[in-house]
Order: sequence, then C-alpha cells, then structure tokens
Amino acid sequence: MLRAGLASLTALATLLHSGASAALDKQGSAHGGQVAGADHGLGVSGSLLLGAALYNPSYAARPDNTGLALLRAAPHFDVDLIGTRLSIPIDLNVFSDRQRRGLSVLAPSELDVISGVTSTWPLGAVSALELGARIERDMSVDRGSYSQSYADGRARLLFDSGDTWPQIANALRHGALSGALTLGWFAWNPSYAARPDNSGRALLRYGAHVAADAFEGHVGLGLDATSFTDREKNGLVPSELDGTIDLVGRYAPFELHLSYERDMPLDRGGLVQELLTASGVWSFELAHQ
Repeated sequence: MLRAGLASLTALATLLHSGASAALDKQGSAHGGQVAGADHGLGVSGSLLLGAALYNPSYAARPDNTGLALLRAAPHFDVDLIGTRLSIPIDLNVFSDRQRRGLSVLAPSELDVISGVTSTWPLGAVSALELGARIERDMSVDRGSYSQSYADGRARLLFDSGDTWPQIANALRHGALSGALTLGWFAWNPSYAARPDNSGRALLRYGAHVAADAFEGHVGLGLDATSFTDREKNGLVPSELDGTIDLVGRYAPFELHLSYERDMPLDRGGLVQELLTASGVWSFELAHQ
C-alpha cells in the first residue's frame, strides 16, 4: 500500500509538471507562506526549483549519509480545494551524487516524497495561521534500501508587513518583512533521525524564518533556523540545529538563490553537514476557479 501511494503521488506530480537528508526543509510552506489567500475556489499552483552544489564537503546524497549531493530538483504543488482554507501540498525532492563517475553524476541518488493537507486562516492584516499534517518518505534510488519516514503535524504562524507599515516599506525601497514561526510534532516516526549522523528519532521540530525583500521585491535576504529534538532522550531539548542564509534575486515569476546551510548536532559531537548551492526557481499557477 505504501509503495502504491508513493507511486500515485509521483505520477500526480509528473502529470502536473507536464502541464505546466533531513536538514533542508523539503516541506514547502503552503502557497509560499503567503498571509492572504482566497477562501474559496479550486486551483493548482506551485514552483519548480533546480539547483547545484557549488561547495559541498559533507552534505550527503542519500538518506544513509553516503555520497555528496550535487544536483537538486524540487517541484512543489498546492492543490486548492477550498482556496487556501483546504489545500493538498505535494513536494518532491531529487538529489544526485557528485562522487559517481561521468554522466552518472546526473542520475538521481535520492527521492523524497511529501504530501498531506494544510489550512491557512488570516489572523489580521499582517499575520495568518497555517495548520497542516504531512507524510514524508526519503528513499535511496540507486543503491541500498535505507529509508526514512514519518507523519507529522505542524502549526506555522505567518507574518508579512506588506503595505501595512509604510516605514518598513520605505526603508526597504517598496519592500517588506516576512517570516514564520513553526512548531511541529512527529506523531509517527519509525526512522526519521534527530541528528545529522542519523542517530535518534525526531520528536519535535522548532523553526524560525525571516526574510527582507527590497527594491519592490527584486532583492531579498532570508534567514532560517530549524531544530529537532530526540524522542529517545529529552524530547523537548534540541538535539540538532540547522542554519541557512539565502540571497535572492527576483523577477517574477523567476528567482535566483545563493544559499549556505550548516547542520550541527547540539547535545553531542558528531557529523556536521554544510552546503553552498545556487538555485533557480520558477513559480506558476496552472489553474484557478
């Protein structure tokens, strides 16, 4: 049943696109973390990310921490059933291994499939609450059988200054500040690790994101911090911290990103993973009613 479900999700994502290791947050925020959104209607929107590692001394190309990631492809879809009030997010992540020879460096080494349900509700002019539940499975595709799976629930408090505070908009040359605070619970987790070295099993996820967009949104800077806790030890104290800094150039519907990420254990020594990537992102809306 699980394989059939994963195959169905992959087929759906492929169909939609034809019409149009745990540290990276592979669950794209519904509708890009927008505070405002339609409260009714059907729609399909999303984005396609294609990236390559410019510097990678340690970031793995498979869930079992083998290889070194080179390429990443990550389509994201939001299938709206009742506007943003009820949506089905679908995320795929595909990585390749730079340690393979010749053109085989282009072949996938890992496939991650994530889907679930989200509901976003405005709390005022500048904030909203996103509630969601998802299932994720990360799999090696070219060797071995090691995989990681979980089902989780998340609450995200979203914020976007928009045009509400003209002082911020003027200081950023018609820009805005936005961000999110995330609390997640791994309700079912047989194998998703609590540290970069794949030790422990994650129980909670704490996340913080802040972004500043300037010059009418054409230039941006984003900062992210994500922590996991270990259900096999103290389930509330962070066992891992992942930090990311992201420079963005934007000309809608396209974006260019230069991102550096560092993933570290907090409660013991062990594997540290770091990665510098360049990525292009295309955002799209396939249908809206």
